[in-house]
Amino acid sequence: MRKFQMRRILRQSIVWTAMACTLSLLSPVLATTTVQLPAWVCAHPDAIFVNGFESAAAITQLPSNGSGGALGSISRTVSVAGYGTHTFYLRVPASYSPAHPVPLVLALHGQAGSPAAANTAAQSVRNTWASIADANGFIVIVPVATGGSGGWIAPPPNPSDYSIFAAAIADAESAYNIDRSRRIGWGFSAGGHVMHDIMYNDFGAPVSIDTFAAYSVSAGALEAFACSNPTTCNALVATASRRIPIDLHVGNSDPLLPYVSSDRNIFLNNGWVTSSNLWFTTFSGGHTYSATHLAEAWSHLCPFQALP
Repeated sequence: MRKFQMRRILRQSIVWTAMACTLSLLSPVLATTTVQLPAWVCAHPDAIFVNGFESAAAITQLPSNGSGGALGSISRTVSVAGYGTHTFYLRVPASYSPAHPVPLVLALHGQAGSPAAANTAAQSVRNTWASIADANGFIVIVPVATGGSGGWIAPPPNPSDYSIFAAAIADAESAYNIDRSRRIGWGFSAGGHVMHDIMYNDFGAPVSIDTFAAYSVSAGALEAFACSNPTTCNALVATASRRIPIDLHVGNSDPLLPYVSSDRNIFLNNGWVTSSNLWFTTFSGGHTYSATHLAEAWSHLCPFQALP
């Protein structure tokens, strides 16, 4: 719970100033809308979405129209102005065709201990997601944390590792035909802390709640980084621009269980609804994740898209 402590302390005055302004200016008109897709979209991920079934109504997509990327487990590099060149890892299913836009999952590993270990952790995350991506026809991208302890560097200032996230998404969308309305975020441990931070804090980073249709956190907590205690976390979530669908997974022997349980209550207190746009799953185990958990998260979040 102390991995981001110093940065979080430096943020608090900024957070409370921003929250005070947001609470006074918050409008009922939202910039982005969450839409739930027909069940057949997830049941038949290889279908042609428009006119693919006689009984299916056409759905809205936001195709990136990229083409030319390789298939399988690969890596690509991106350059971020003022932040250097960075590698990220991808899984592109063999079923992918540039003729049809597909969803994208941005997956963030946990704090690894060193830069070399972060690189290994990113590949492990990609490999664990691979079978779910292959079975469900989406692309996974996994950046590598740049911190000295194998953890994420968050804003402020910018650029930061959040800039790598945005660059990796943009690069994938230029190389593949991604449905930009169906970007899903996921993070484990410190990566989960970061996912919460992206959704509810805005420090001018190039990724935000509007980047994603939904997100999932495995063994991560709001209080670990995005906010400092249940009161500030509740106030922060209350300012969210929309009730973005959320999946939470945590082990029943994970030390973070009480914090994740508190997060569930905070979301419920602020209008999220169980099994509608909020899923809370405990499993037998500790501070970990598995392909089974990822498949469950995907099944919960697959039906959602975000439209302007």
